[in-house]
Amino acid sequence: MKCGENENEVDKSTDPNLLHLPVTDGSLELFRHFAKQINLEDIDREAELIHWSHEHPLILFDVQKDDDINDEIMLCDGCVQPISFPFYFCAQCNYFLHFSCVNLPVELQHPIHHEHLMELRRGIKFYTLFRCAACFIHQNGFFYGCEKCEFFLDVKCALLPSSIAHQAHKHPLVQMKGSKDLCSGSGFNFSTSGFKCDECKFKISHSSAQLPPTIKHGWDKHLLTLSYPPFSDHPDEFHCEMCEDEINPHRWIYHCRDCDQSFHTKCIKDYYSYVKYGGKLEVNCHPHPLTFVRMVRKRTSYYSCGHASDIYRPIFECGECNYTLCLKCITLSILT
Repeated sequence: MKCGENENEVDKSTDPNLLHLPVTDGSLELFRHFAKQINLEDIDREAELIHWSHEHPLILFDVQKDDDINDEIMLCDGCVQPISFPFYFCAQCNYFLHFSCVNLPVELQHPIHHEHLMELRRGIKFYTLFRCAACFIHQNGFFYGCEKCEFFLDVKCALLPSSIAHQAHKHPLVQMKGSKDLCSGSGFNFSTSGFKCDECKFKISHSSAQLPPTIKHGWDKHLLTLSYPPFSDHPDEFHCEMCEDEINPHRWIYHCRDCDQSFHTKCIKDYYSYVKYGGKLEVNCHPHPLTFVRMVRKRTSYYSCGHASDIYRPIFECGECNYTLCLKCITLSILT
């Protein structure tokens, strides 16, 4: 089956200044777009500052220097994406913020929640997760929230521009507030937010709009490519390798050309891709500190609640004892 041959490729006359999706570094590209909008280069870079999100002073790193920082992959505590220069850093806490994240607006009037101002916030604890109302991804970085309506958007969804271009469609798309609209990408109804074409019936949710162009997953040793209909030479019926349900040939899929394997986008999507791990916690039911990690192998149960959990979810783990606790147990009753 041939995949990814898109007859609706973006018209070359489309405004090049629009954010063009999908992109490999989706969040970083979005922040570059945001930086242009607010003329980030014109904002003074203070050598040291106090930020509302952290208790200690943050130091500016704007030029790569040997031995300034270690070589491990570092994530911004704001957008939960790999750090890049310039950024601010607290060595005491291993806390990082992109220069662009430091300068995010503290209040936002968003078109899909115009009733109230939304405030820039972060969770009370480093392991406090929230789920974005637009893309449904769980994360522990910054978010814009309306407490009155219990409505929350992560910063990447909140900062999406009013108009975009997407490889799956030839016309520009404008942001819309969903109302049980059918997403042309996934085939599911969405009621929160998305993008539509004013010339066609094409509509996609925020979730579909931000799917990466390629993805690596344990179900296939090759890179999987986001592919759009029409698919040539596809069989009368073809199925998702993960859930084994039939794939609608009019919906987007992830596909491996080498193995000729296809996957629903909902099955392959990582719903915990914006979580920063590594924090440690003392608990009163175990003698050693527990580390906030991503579960990479199946567990049968947890000490406190006895429940199993899906693989790839965040948990707390003791490396010495192979002892684990789920987030529910942590937050309910066992903190010191």
